[in-house]
Amino acid sequence: VNAVKVEPQTVPVATSFVAEVESSHQVDIVSRVNGFLDKIKYQEGDVVKQGQTLFLMDQKPFIAQVDAMRGALANSKAQLWTAQANLNRVKPLAKLDAASKSDLDNAIGSVQAAKAAVDQAKARLDEAELNLGYTVIKSPVTGVSGDSKVREGAYLSVGPGGDLTYVAQLDPVWVN
Repeated sequence: VNAVKVEPQTVPVATSFVAEVESSHQVDIVSRVNGFLDKIKYQEGDVVKQGQTLFLMDQKPFIAQVDAMRGALANSKAQLWTAQANLNRVKPLAKLDAASKSDLDNAIGSVQAAKAAVDQAKARLDEAELNLGYTVIKSPVTGVSGDSKVREGAYLSVGPGGDLTYVAQLDPVWVN
């Protein structure tokens, strides 16, 4: 008869599980403006840094739009200057009853409309500059880049189906 002495002892537990590792923060990279893709500026599958340029779109139409908005702003400022000069001439005449109240009201209204036009032109210029900035598509996080779903020369559009790639952050990761 074989006898075994049973004693308590610490035994390591080794178990294996099937799991999937996924990023804790995966960002889809999409185009925010419509236009043609000039260059892919990253190596697919490499780690990219936050702020690194991934895609570069054709900027020429956006630069032209910025230039046009700068011209419109300059035009609005010139109209404001003219309206203000006219008001400065009409005000003293209205005080002397040499100009009608209607002329004064028209001059004041012209200045207010010109100021509004300047504000509107500034807003359009800001929008055009923002859209120009969107032609340089950068990574919002540091992580592993995915494969590019488009190639140079492709037309990028805003909206559904406009995904370009993704960047998956690796620190931390989740294990499911």
